[in-house]
Amino acid sequence: MCGPSKFLRSSAILGALTLAACGSSGSGGGNPNTGQIDEGHSGGTTGSGGVTSSGGATASGGAVGSGGISASGGAAASGGMPGSGGMAASGGSRGSGGMMGTGGATPSGSGGASASGGAASGGVTGSGGVAAGGAPARGGAAGGGTSGGGGAPAPCAAGKKLTGGTKYCSNMKGNSNGGYAYELWSDGTGSGCMTVYGAGAAFSANWSNTHDFLARVGLGFDQTKTPTQIGTLSSDFAETKTNDDGLVYVGIYGWTVSPLREYYIIDDWGTTKPAGTASDGSPRTHVGVITVDGDTYDVWKRTKTNAPAITGDNQTFDQYFSVRQNARQCGHISISEHFAQWTSLGLQLGKLEEAKLLLEAQDSTGSIDFTMATVVVK
Repeated sequence: MCGPSKFLRSSAILGALTLAACGSSGSGGGNPNTGQIDEGHSGGTTGSGGVTSSGGATASGGAVGSGGISASGGAAASGGMPGSGGMAASGGSRGSGGMMGTGGATPSGSGGASASGGAASGGVTGSGGVAAGGAPARGGAAGGGTSGGGGAPAPCAAGKKLTGGTKYCSNMKGNSNGGYAYELWSDGTGSGCMTVYGAGAAFSANWSNTHDFLARVGLGFDQTKTPTQIGTLSSDFAETKTNDDGLVYVGIYGWTVSPLREYYIIDDWGTTKPAGTASDGSPRTHVGVITVDGDTYDVWKRTKTNAPAITGDNQTFDQYFSVRQNARQCGHISISEHFAQWTSLGLQLGKLEEAKLLLEAQDSTGSIDFTMATVVVK
């Protein structure tokens, strides 16, 4: 997303290393992010992917028969045959499951209460909500339920702010606990710092009047395997932002080589929703719409020419973007599913260099704090 003359490449080295204090020199210079941030649509309906229920939607009716149509004694004719009980319904029609809200955000994380009646046989699945503690709820009621594709957002559980960590305020990269790698890059204008907590991929960042600022933590790879060869990649996150004016990206970021590609999966943004026009005024091509993790994403493509990349300056490469139609501040990101659906749209990836949780800001002032974050391979 940036136009630096130098860049950093993420490391795949595993293990816990002692991190340098803020301002220590990095190895290898800055890492360019050559994609431009959009100046597209603003706002949009916030949603976390599906109809969520707090406590479940209890069907208070259904066609429960309490004895059915019971003739009390029958129609006794004078001198005739009395009715012996009439027609008694044995239980009536009972709903098998009702509407169970097991996908949305429930304060107790229990998935909602199931209805004891109703004629629903499956209910509505709220995929993408987050239960208490910031852990994503990715289930929902099975058995024929309808997956939500937008709508009202599930509220994110208030995560506990992490403390400690190591703060960096200049361009650098390195390794953190649990095999994670971090990177901070800025084009030098304004000011910005990130704090790497060493708890999964969680970090915080703040920036002021920066032209282009990137902070990210996740997994680095050695550029020898495709995403499919590596395994199934996914991420879980919960974050809060303040004063996120201007152009902001929050999501998953990385590069591939052979072919050279820069990619974004954007789940949250600032005051401006990324769309089809970059900040330099150049257009992106709308490739299609995909559904992942309970919501739809617009897929965009842009070709960059004579631009810096992880392989050097003056490179030509494609950028791929998945932009969630409803912004969210927590949830599960099925990274490999995005890759698979991009491939079905004709967007080819190469050998993976990194998959990291990203904060990128351009011409902006603000802050972000990830209270929970992971990037994993299975």
